[in-house]
Amino acid sequence: MKWVLTVLFFFPLAALAQLPIPITPDWLKSDAAHGVLHTTQVSLTGDNYRILQTNLIARSRGFKLLGFITIKSPSYVQAVSRLCAQAQMEVGRPQVFANVVYETGGPNLILFSMPKIRVRADLVEFTRAP
Repeated sequence: MKWVLTVLFFFPLAALAQLPIPITPDWLKSDAAHGVLHTTQVSLTGDNYRILQTNLIARSRGFKLLGFITIKSPSYVQAVSRLCAQAQMEVGRPQVFANVVYETGGPNLILFSMPKIRVRADLVEFTRAP
């Protein structure tokens, strides 16, 4: 009988944990908590570039207990750093990422969730001024 009461008590709490309700209100969050995307537009219309690598993918993963207790957060910085390491970018060379796509997601289960950030890009090197 005790286990029935326990299930009846914890099941609604576990179900509520899966709802996308923020625990911290926006006015209490720091500026670092808001998503900031800096963009630079580059013209790739002439023959002033060459594509070095295509479809480079890097990920960063996290873990949340009950959907709202963050154990490890996924990081855009970590994902982009892994992308640069995978691309083997060289300092001083005119290389840039093009066609960058940021994706967030991951499985959300009753007891835990695993948020994931995925960054995909192409590595382009400029050969001369247009």
